[in-house]
Amino acid sequence: MKKLLLLSTFTFFLLPLSFCQSYGWTDISANIPGNPDLSDVFFVSDNEGWMSVSNEAIILHTTDGGESFEIQTTQYPTEAIYMIDEHEGYSGGANGRVYRTTDGGENWIAIGSISVTLTDIDFATTTQGYCCGDHGAVFSITPQGVTNLNSGQPTFFSGISSPSLDNVWICGGNDVMYYDGIAFDFQSGPGGTYNDVFFLNEHEGWIVGNNGVIGQTINGGNSWPSQTNPDPNSLYGVFFLNENIGWAIGAQGTILKTTNSGDTWALDEEGSTLAGTKFLRGVHFTSPNNGYIVGNDKTLLKYGEITGIGEENEALKLDIFPNPAKDKIQIECSEFKNESGMIEILSLEGKMIMEKEIEIGIENIELDLNNLKSGVYLCKITIDNRSSTKKIIKE
Repeated sequence: MKKLLLLSTFTFFLLPLSFCQSYGWTDISANIPGNPDLSDVFFVSDNEGWMSVSNEAIILHTTDGGESFEIQTTQYPTEAIYMIDEHEGYSGGANGRVYRTTDGGENWIAIGSISVTLTDIDFATTTQGYCCGDHGAVFSITPQGVTNLNSGQPTFFSGISSPSLDNVWICGGNDVMYYDGIAFDFQSGPGGTYNDVFFLNEHEGWIVGNNGVIGQTINGGNSWPSQTNPDPNSLYGVFFLNENIGWAIGAQGTILKTTNSGDTWALDEEGSTLAGTKFLRGVHFTSPNNGYIVGNDKTLLKYGEITGIGEENEALKLDIFPNPAKDKIQIECSEFKNESGMIEILSLEGKMIMEKEIEIGIENIELDLNNLKSGVYLCKITIDNRSSTKKIIKE
């Protein structure tokens, strides 16, 4: 009986703690000095990470999860960054420069050049990596320098992924290519124009591109079936934490998430609303509850635990369907039965397009979209001092 009582008491104190945990997105862009266009991001722990900058010859380094930043310098602006650990890493970008650091970025030393703009970097081992760039450039990287692998293609390659040595996938334009350490072979992608590729292992990978194209392979790229994307905006980055959980990001603040390998993708309403119309370029997560997204115009979003939980400011729970919609949407919210409020349809820039009052006692509200042009809008619902905003698509 004493053991049972002790367990019950222990559980009593544990339960409120678990209920108090809440995770979400926070815009921490204001913590960044200057006005950099952030092009890529890599974290070696929850709090320590680096961000490449495409419009200045600097790299940003944080050790406190983005609360503050150290400015590190390079010769030219950079488009991509990859860190082996907290000391060693590589970056590259303008003028084809490839830089290496062995002291956490205090010094970035040029170890070679690919002669054209470098767009992406990935490492298969601690001493062997690969990079790609304009005019079909694909190079290997070691601590000693870079070596041209001679893809023989004129393609603007924008994404590269190497889950293991001599297993490299490169994408750009309409091309997906595989390099086995000896030769390059074309693969038949899901159809479209590709911007980024990510492989978890030698078999399973994802590719994203213009007009929201997403493809997945489970056989090393022998086939790339398309996955359904609820958002039409172009995608420029993809990252998977494991075989189930992944994110895709892109134009107009688009953030997509999947928890089932991409069988279904959902628009992350909270993160996308914070991003607004920004062009998102880099995404990196260290766990399901800690991650970062970067983009142009000094854009830095952090996903993590939110402190200061309060019921009075809790977001409204609502459903909007169908979405995308051709002419009408239905908005359901249980709070409509008890409170009056307002529905606002906004442009992605925040301009008011239309509004409708919410009368008490109506649980389901129909909204006519026939006067809207095809595109992406924000639907903001406000009741009392609480509100929720979701993206809607008018076909």
